[in-house]
Amino acid sequence: MTTEVKKKDNSLLYLVSTIAFIIVGIILTGIINTNKSSSTDIRSRASATSGIDATAIVSEVKNDTVLVDQLTFTSSPQKNMGSWIITPPTSAKLETFTDGTKIKIIIDPTTLKIETHTLTAKEIKK
Repeated sequence: MTTEVKKKDNSLLYLVSTIAFIIVGIILTGIINTNKSSSTDIRSRASATSGIDATAIVSEVKNDTVLVDQLTFTSSPQKNMGSWIITPPTSAKLETFTDGTKIKIIIDPTTLKIETHTLTAKEIKK
């Protein structure tokens, strides 16, 4: 005497759950990739001790400060950081920086204040 046991066909359940896991995996991978911080992130550059290299265009020299436009970091030249107020080093000759002059700046990373767009330069040159 043998008894036959009918097995339920679960192939549709396996197929649907496999497709669902694949879709969830693709979505999570997309979310993780968009939230990755890049190596050119400003926080990683601010931790540099030797200084941050940047370029800018002088818009005005006033009261021992240099106002610049189009500040860009040399590590990511496509990102324009806008207008900034720079406190130059004492060795800088401010009379040589006229409006429209493109300058190279080495920024003291400890003085980079993003909220107020102010910074102190270790070195400024044309």
